[in-house]
Amino acid sequence: MPREKTIVTMTHTKRFRQFSPALAWQLLSLCLVFLLADTALAQGQLSAKTDRTQIGLEETLKLEVRYNEQVMFDEPDFTAVKQDFDILGSHRSNQFRSVNGRAESWTQWSLTLAPKKEGKLLIPSFEFEGSFSEAIEITVKQTPALSGKSADQPLFLETEISQSQAYVQEQVLYTIRLFTSVDINALDRGEVTVANALVKPVAESQYQRSVNGKPYAVLETTYAIFPQQSGELEIPTSLWTVAAQTQAGYSYDPFLNRGSQRFRLRTDSKSLNVLPKPGNYSGSFWLPASDIELSQSWSTDPDSFKVGEPITRTITVKAKGLMASQLPPLSLEEISGVKYYPDQPQSNETVSSDGIMTVKTESYAIVPGRSGEITLPGVTLTWWDTQAKRMREASLPVQTIHVAAGSNTAPMPATTSEDLASETLSPAAVSPLAYRGPWFYSTLALAVSSLLFALLWWRSRSAPVPARQLPRAARSETASNEKQLYKQLRNSLQQADPSSIRSQLLAWAQCYTGDASISSLQQVGRSLPPLADGVNQLEATLYGQAGQDTLDTQALEQALVNLRRHGVDSRQSSTTSSSTLPPLYS
Repeated sequence: MPREKTIVTMTHTKRFRQFSPALAWQLLSLCLVFLLADTALAQGQLSAKTDRTQIGLEETLKLEVRYNEQVMFDEPDFTAVKQDFDILGSHRSNQFRSVNGRAESWTQWSLTLAPKKEGKLLIPSFEFEGSFSEAIEITVKQTPALSGKSADQPLFLETEISQSQAYVQEQVLYTIRLFTSVDINALDRGEVTVANALVKPVAESQYQRSVNGKPYAVLETTYAIFPQQSGELEIPTSLWTVAAQTQAGYSYDPFLNRGSQRFRLRTDSKSLNVLPKPGNYSGSFWLPASDIELSQSWSTDPDSFKVGEPITRTITVKAKGLMASQLPPLSLEEISGVKYYPDQPQSNETVSSDGIMTVKTESYAIVPGRSGEITLPGVTLTWWDTQAKRMREASLPVQTIHVAAGSNTAPMPATTSEDLASETLSPAAVSPLAYRGPWFYSTLALAVSSLLFALLWWRSRSAPVPARQLPRAARSETASNEKQLYKQLRNSLQQADPSSIRSQLLAWAQCYTGDASISSLQQVGRSLPPLADGVNQLEATLYGQAGQDTLDTQALEQALVNLRRHGVDSRQSSTTSSSTLPPLYS
């Protein structure tokens, strides 16, 4: 088969004394064909998500439907959603992003929905170009009544805590809502700090709510709080400073006069009773969660084991309500005649209005040293169910594997990972058409990387790089991506589309800072203080009344220019700093 010939060729390239660029391009092209053959299956996917899954009857929610290809004219049929929701507005955007050399493009439809009734409502599955999105269940409850005093104010704050009692290290959700019936020019949200607790922002959304028949725009921010010791825990008040528009005719005033008024709002303090770890808990690690699941996958059929040949087993832990740092490593029993070669564990945290969801994967190669039946022990993780208030176990059962004799009678491989890595597997024994697990892709990626390195080395000998450019060489790819994202951001600024500016600004900030966790404008303002003023105005435009444009795109663009030219000290370097607001983010 052609792919087997390719593997053999790559295995023996080290025998050539002289490197041929033409041969490198041929091999590289073949490797890319294999990779593209797999990625082609991922094209044409349709997905849907909402900013919240629990809302009040008088509130709105945002639905985003994404198709991972560029669509110019057509769109999914959203008629079925009108059965339970009113569509108040819709918008389509075509996006392109390149981060760390990985490019992706998509088309996104954004809809603002208002529920027609209370209860469990369903946003149906949508179909487009043969792809289907998942249906989403939305819980609609009666909107709680607010005090008459609050409802009479143009701006006011509301705080909510998910529970009044929790276990130590259990996730507690704390939500702050800003209600406004006037346009906002600038916003400084007070920082939430709690003694003896870890605090992490997990969600930010904006929507509309009717209070006593009066429409309000609502900015909602949710935090996950993890108390670190038992006893009484107090969530103190925080101060929010809001500059709001009070007179018509002045869309933005940098000195907060002639139509702007500063409001100082304080959140209510909340108290929480933190319980210690229960005395009947017998687990080795304290894991208070609302749900934990264990699952496993194999690189190939586990019934096809052969002596001396590795098969990769991957165990996945899904934990709802726990951070990645709280999950312990899995414990594997040693078995006679079997060697384990673990990879580095991988963890991924996702955040939403429901809190933190962590997915952790641990992979390791199993290499049997004898034929016959071998019993792999079960894997058990003990945890505490915070909903049912009881101890539970997530487990994988005991599994028996059947190991056939190898193609030769060679002894069991060496016991070090370096020896295992240096061992060359016969293409006939491990066919790439059947073996599609991590070992195959690791080998393929290593071959591609080696060929690219050799090609770049050969080119560098014929066209040396000036010495002054060498320090930038290691960052050339990142710099190129940053320039592309910056160009897209400037285009959005020129079009003065606040929603597009927000999306492009977040993508650029992730690349510029190297922090992929940046997901809100507040984080951008804190990570890059020179942009804080422009971020405040952008928030004001996004969260203010419709039809008002308070965003000074030229000022934000100038702040970006100064930041990229002078770094984080660009505020002092800017000649326009005297005409801008003092930093609202500390």
